[in-house]
Amino acid sequence: MLAALLLALATPARAIQREVFRDVRGRYERMTLRLRIDLRRSVNAASPNVVSLDGVGYGSERAPVLFDRFERVFIERVNDEGGTRLTLTVYRSEDEARTLRATDIPQPGNPNPMFGRTMAMWAQSGSTSVELSLKAGKKDQAGQLAEIEALLDRVFYVSGEPPRRELEDHIRRHRGTPVGRLHDITGLTPEEIRAIVQEPVAP
Repeated sequence: MLAALLLALATPARAIQREVFRDVRGRYERMTLRLRIDLRRSVNAASPNVVSLDGVGYGSERAPVLFDRFERVFIERVNDEGGTRLTLTVYRSEDEARTLRATDIPQPGNPNPMFGRTMAMWAQSGSTSVELSLKAGKKDQAGQLAEIEALLDRVFYVSGEPPRRELEDHIRRHRGTPVGRLHDITGLTPEEIRAIVQEPVAP
């Protein structure tokens, strides 16, 4: 009995209901969605992007932005971290996720002892994570699901596309960004982007 009690105390409570986790994982894992917010790169053990009903926070404000707002990204994995936290592992695309994850596998027979660590660090530089931190209690299945949906909608355009005016405003605020990059992010044609960039700047 004592051993069982110690095991229970050492094991973190799973506060997110299993049915909720399965539902969210089944619908969002391996999806490609547009971002509503910038996502920062992971530079330490803390989660680089934390989203709750209180807002969006970052593990380090000095961490560089890895994925820009409006970019399409690939949700490679959804994890239940225990407690009231879900994390999403995000890559730029499914192909990039496959390539970068493959580089994280140690190569047999390589004489360089640093090779595996170097390749793993390079793979990690192309992905980041988003932590969803919930307030709904573990007995509130409907509340947990609704909160997760709300948090996902803060990070992604879950349904529909951003209004064109938002895309145009983004281009105006990033006039110095190469046209090709703005095209990749917004989906507007190079001709449309150049026309917006060449608009007179309001005094």
